[in-house]
Amino acid sequence: MEPKLPRKLGMIGGTGPEGIGLAIRHGQAGREIVIGSRSQERAEEAASKVLAKVPGATVRGALNEEAAREADLVVNVLPFVAQSETLPKLKDGVGRKILISCVAPLKFEKSGVEAIPVAEGSAAEQAQELLPEARVVGAFQTLSAVNLRNVDHDIAADVLVTSDDAEAKEVVMELCRSIPGLRPIDAGSLANSRYVEQTVALLLGINRRYKGNSELRIVGLPEQAAP
Repeated sequence: MEPKLPRKLGMIGGTGPEGIGLAIRHGQAGREIVIGSRSQERAEEAASKVLAKVPGATVRGALNEEAAREADLVVNVLPFVAQSETLPKLKDGVGRKILISCVAPLKFEKSGVEAIPVAEGSAAEQAQELLPEARVVGAFQTLSAVNLRNVDHDIAADVLVTSDDAEAKEVVMELCRSIPGLRPIDAGSLANSRYVEQTVALLLGINRRYKGNSELRIVGLPEQAAP
C-alpha cells in the first residue's frame, strides 16, 4: 500500500534558490506550501516568486515557527551555518513530524567549493540530534536549484534518500515520485547523508568548470527502481 502523502509542506529557510525551486515543483504537484523565513517580508517575496512560476498554486509566506507548526511535513532548506541556531527554536512546531534535510554544508572559495566537516557526521545527522523526536530524512540535496526553478526544464534526476526511519523514508520516496522526472533511490541509513551532502560540492565544482547545471543519475539498477 502506498503511503499517504502530506498535504501541506513547510519550507524552513525556504527563501533561497533551492527552497524556491523545491516549492515550485511541489506546488506543481499539488502540495500546499508555506515558505518560512526569519523575515515575514522575505517569506512573502519568495511566495510571490513561486506564484509567478505556478499560477494558482497554494503558497504563502510565514515565519519559520509558523511554517513548522502548520506543516504536515517539514522541509529544511536552511543554510548550514544557521541550522544549529534555528532548529531548536522549532522543536515544538516540528514535534514528531517528518523533517526532510536538504542541507549541504559547503563553503565557497575562489579555488572552488568545499564540503564543511560536521562533528555529527552530516547536516542531516545534526538535525536529528537537534530535534530528537523528529523523523529526519535526507533528500533533494543534489538537485540543481537552477533546473528546479526553470519550469520549462524537464527534470530527469535521481534523489538519494537516507533515513533510519523506514516508514518516513518511504513517504519521502513517494513524495519524490509525485514530481515528474524524479526517481527516488534508497541510499540507506541517515549516516550515509554525509556522502550525499559531500557530493553536492563535487557537482557544483563540475558545474563551475563546465558552466552547466548537472544533476545525479544512477545507472545499472533493476527495473523496480524505476519511478
